[in-house]
Amino acid sequence: MAKNGPFQYAPEAKHMRQLWVLAWPLIVSNISVPLLGLVDAAIMGHLDDARYLGAVALGATLLSFIYWAFGFLRMGTVGLTAQAHGAQDAQRLMQLLFMPGLLALVIGLGIMALQSWLIPLGVSLMGASTQVSGLAQEYLTIRVYSAPAVLVTYVCLGWLLGRQDSRSPLILLVVTNVSNIGFNLLFVVGFDMTSAGVAWGSLLADYCGLLLALALVWRHLARFNQPFFIQWAAFSPLAKQLVRLNSYLFFRTLMLLFAFAFITSQSARMGDDVLAANTLLLQYVTLLAYALDGFAFAIEAACGEALGAKKRQRFYQLCFGAGVYSIIVAVAATVGFWLLSDVFINLLTSIEGVQKIAMQHAVWVTWVPIISVWSYLFDGIFVGATQAQAMFYSVLASLGALLPLWYLLQPWGNDGLWWAFLGFCGVRALVALAGFLWLSHKQIWFVNL
Repeated sequence: MAKNGPFQYAPEAKHMRQLWVLAWPLIVSNISVPLLGLVDAAIMGHLDDARYLGAVALGATLLSFIYWAFGFLRMGTVGLTAQAHGAQDAQRLMQLLFMPGLLALVIGLGIMALQSWLIPLGVSLMGASTQVSGLAQEYLTIRVYSAPAVLVTYVCLGWLLGRQDSRSPLILLVVTNVSNIGFNLLFVVGFDMTSAGVAWGSLLADYCGLLLALALVWRHLARFNQPFFIQWAAFSPLAKQLVRLNSYLFFRTLMLLFAFAFITSQSARMGDDVLAANTLLLQYVTLLAYALDGFAFAIEAACGEALGAKKRQRFYQLCFGAGVYSIIVAVAATVGFWLLSDVFINLLTSIEGVQKIAMQHAVWVTWVPIISVWSYLFDGIFVGATQAQAMFYSVLASLGALLPLWYLLQPWGNDGLWWAFLGFCGVRALVALAGFLWLSHKQIWFVNL
């Protein structure tokens, strides 16, 4: 018997099971990404000077700014692919692999071509010391050649996830990141290199990941019983849909990355030790983000598939089920960092000055999971439903809060910077919640059903 009233959208055991089957490989694979950053930080943090850790932090931040700006290649692909999978439209599925993949390749080659302009500009804007800036520029000059591999892999990840395949992303990301750690240890420990060794290791691992991603995608394509052909009649409307969706995602990601680059830049202006300490604390924030994104990615695929199959009740049941899982992870992350923050910091660095600063400010990071969990959850729903405007406005509002908050709190130094960051997270979550409620009230999710 169907449920009535407000309980009709309560998740059932089958919905929780579907989300868990999708989510657990994504959580494991996602956590492998920041664990790579933690290993890099630990390798650099145990060298004899904080400038190497600062250089990798600055270089990785700028590279993330460049690469993650094109994160729409994954997010835009997963939502539309999930809906095409729900509708069982094989030709559209193949077009949603070909078109974003070609775009990713062009963008990657463009980044490589513009490196002589992008890298010096980015490093100069970060405001770090001369020594750290020089090492960061060396790091970036090597890593930038991975651009085509990284961006095409984004498309492959989104397409696989849209196909409800979360095991392949697990295999891909774990193999890529484990190989990355191995290469980094080889170059830094084996060949006695510093930040440049980390860059070479990451470059080689990115291309190993691309080859594996293409092999995993080919396994799916081999199951299709029809040849692929470009339907020119459908090409134009699909291209317009991709441009509209991806433009919102592009500028949303650009603003989000600017916020994190701003935090890193302001940390650098307070000195190399503050930069290194905040980098370690932000590594935990990144670890948390990837863990919560496991359920966000699962809800992207599940919600998109439910909408493609035109199942309204199932859509809401999956949304609320993902909310239950996300809250559990957030509470566990808060308690875990509260109990183990000292262990976490000491594991990553043996530099006494950096340890002291990080421990003094660890309390701010404790509150990040509870505050930011909602933005990750709703972003996943918005991606699956291809409602990128809501994601755009939530980050726009939070960025509009971050800058004036930091202006007012500058006299508090690094404490003020962390206060501003928590304000950024809180505003983003509140606006995302408001967007979900508004879209649900207007039933905009279902206008095309």
